Amino acid sequence: MFELLQDYVSLPSVSWTSALAVGALGVVIFSSVDFVWMILRPRFSPMRALKGPSGGSLFFGHLKLAGNQQPVGAWHRAQLKKYGHVLCYKGFMNQDRLLTTDLKAIQHILTNSAIYHKPYEARYSLSRLLGRGLLFAEGNEHRRQRRIMNPAFGTLNIRDMTEIFLSKSAELCAAMSKSIGKTPGVEQTRLNMLEYLSSTTLDIIGLAGFHYRFNSIKHLAENQRDDNELAVAFSQIFSVMTRHPLIGFLKVWFPIFRIIRFDERSRIEKKSNKTIQDIGHQLMQEKKAALLSSGGKAQSKDLLTLLIKANLTEANDGTSIDRSMTDEEVMNQIPTFLVAGHETTSTATTWALYTLSTRKDIQNKLRDELSAFPHDAPTMDELNSLPYLDRFVREALRYHSVVSGTVRVAVEDDIIPLDKPFEDRFGKLHSEIVVKKGDTMMIPIRVINTLEEIWGPDAEEFNPDRWIDPPEQSGAIPSSWGNQLSFLGGPRSCIGFRFAVVEMKALLFLLVRSFEFELGVPADEIIGSVAIVTRPTLKSNPGAGGQMPIWVRRLNHYWLF
Repeated sequence: MFELLQDYVSLPSVSWTSALAVGALGVVIFSSVDFVWMILRPRFSPMRALKGPSGGSLFFGHLKLAGNQQPVGAWHRAQLKKYGHVLCYKGFMNQDRLLTTDLKAIQHILTNSAIYHKPYEARYSLSRLLGRGLLFAEGNEHRRQRRIMNPAFGTLNIRDMTEIFLSKSAELCAAMSKSIGKTPGVEQTRLNMLEYLSSTTLDIIGLAGFHYRFNSIKHLAENQRDDNELAVAFSQIFSVMTRHPLIGFLKVWFPIFRIIRFDERSRIEKKSNKTIQDIGHQLMQEKKAALLSSGGKAQSKDLLTLLIKANLTEANDGTSIDRSMTDEEVMNQIPTFLVAGHETTSTATTWALYTLSTRKDIQNKLRDELSAFPHDAPTMDELNSLPYLDRFVREALRYHSVVSGTVRVAVEDDIIPLDKPFEDRFGKLHSEIVVKKGDTMMIPIRVINTLEEIWGPDAEEFNPDRWIDPPEQSGAIPSSWGNQLSFLGGPRSCIGFRFAVVEMKALLFLLVRSFEFELGVPADEIIGSVAIVTRPTLKSNPGAGGQMPIWVRRLNHYWLF
């Protein structure tokens, strides 16, 4: 559910000072063989024959056009309607980028992960943020890490973690009730629910991921500054990525700029990464020692303990010295857990609340089902047995698609099969797409999830009841869950999809039983802004960051603290 470098990104604005700095190094850049080949390469690619929009800037291609249109994915959808289901447009550095909604082609790309990797630029960015964990790894390295990590994300372990999801959801409800206050006659207040949910999912992944207490909800409820070292380190890394996009962009695309190590961005990255590494190393050593001293029977069932236990089993297997992960690889999963298990679920649940706040009919129907449940602590199986909650979560993940797209690059020549032929710009029909090593393709997750050819004429409407009898065509989507592309499919599908779905259900279960929700601004004031995930922001004040203002009204019989 998480890809760092997507098609929809916050692009750097270049000041005159920055432009002069770039110009000063222009001779170095343009004398680079790699840069010259980057500019010339599209002229030798078979994708030149594909239809697609003309124009595009040298550095950003069509990406600024795509990023400026709302809702997210609207530009891609418009190009597909104009040019057909296979087309080519310009990405970063004016490189050709394949875009297709052909499900057979997408399945081929996602299934053949040995041929289609994350772009090098995305992997470089990931390594700066997360180290060389599962999201960075490719090929045999990825298969080895994934095999060892899979058991930790199995159904039995997620069942055990449901209690954490519910206890933190209850703490969230208590914090929200405290914000409303105890003044007689005052039963509602306006809250930025993105902030509250982000604090909650951070606490959840801290406990469920490695038994670490962030106490973010407590700090938020008490209006205290968050002084947790690990939380601050991550906050600073994300903040500097947003504040200084130009230097990051230059380092990604022009390796010569990586010699610059004394700028503010590099200093903050270095300091924050050291904090993350130090705490991660301490956590890992403590858990490994507990496992060894207990003969592998430590009581803690957090993801890191389960991973270390599985890794020790692999290391002692004796069949190959390459079966287990190194200590550094295990430690790198900690930031991977945090990023992949934090932002995505909080943002998805925030968009779900947006729908509930604008669709009272859906909110009331969901509350009727949840209020009829006999107690406040359902098991995972009980959560999954609630039919309307299940349909609502499926529809929220389909409709909002917080990860709106992901990019792959071919590491060798290939031929992509198609379910339906297309016509190139010369009028010739093709039943397959020829790609060369280095060619890039975009997987348009949100477009596929709302495509009329799959979902019918109401594809762009929010309708949980479509899941009573899902359209037959949705079965062809290469999906790991829910007949949709939100968690991708194939070997690189989201390893934590069960964790995310049950966590989201637990949050909604207690929130909807405890409060009524009404949007705090006009609906057209909320827009999507992509920075890792598609976060809601205010159209009138996008610089304020993620915002979802909602009027929260406390129900009489819950959370009167």
